[in-house]
Amino acid sequence: MKTRARLLATLLALLAPALVQARWIGGGATGSPAALPTLPQTIGPWVVADERRLSEEHREMLMPDAHLWRLYAAPGRSPIWLYVAAYGGRTGYDGSAHDPEVCYPAQGWEIVASRDVEVPLGQATLRAKLLEAHQEGHEQKVLYWFQPAARWPQGAAVEQLARILDAIANRPQYAFVRLAAPEGEGIDAAADLAEFAARIAWPVRSGLEGGGDATAAQEP
Repeated sequence: MKTRARLLATLLALLAPALVQARWIGGGATGSPAALPTLPQTIGPWVVADERRLSEEHREMLMPDAHLWRLYAAPGRSPIWLYVAAYGGRTGYDGSAHDPEVCYPAQGWEIVASRDVEVPLGQATLRAKLLEAHQEGHEQKVLYWFQPAARWPQGAAVEQLARILDAIANRPQYAFVRLAAPEGEGIDAAADLAEFAARIAWPVRSGLEGGGDATAAQEP
């Protein structure tokens, strides 16, 4: 493990000058804004029950090119709040999507558990993170990931290197995807979140690659 960490650190150090040069060369253009895919009103047994937009304050803080914020509900299943924010152009991974491990505590939630999970996608695997958060008697499970364009997210250590390569290759676009569900009696929220994630993972990635039309709120 220590050898792998040293190797990764060496690679990052070697690639850092190339990353700086790539951003300097591309500094005169902001690139095309990232777009979200067409996500249907019905996803498996879940159907849209509510749809919202970020407030002006939160939009200015998070700065997405486009975002989608919906509540999906299904009989006997967890209600799932879906939030997807797309970032593109020169900002890319330097955008302002907030990791729930940081923003949830800032909103008064206590994170009592956090672990990496793998969601099967047929021939691929989605690597995401699952949180359990509590606030004043309320329990919530949160499944989230940062989806790059043209590839699936990797483990934490490898992802650092992969993001540098993305920037050098001029594909800094990514989407932040967060699924949240309350923990209810007789309902396995974690399993519902994993199933929902498996159903939307390909459309989200496809949208970043130009395979979907943006139906989300495009930011001016």
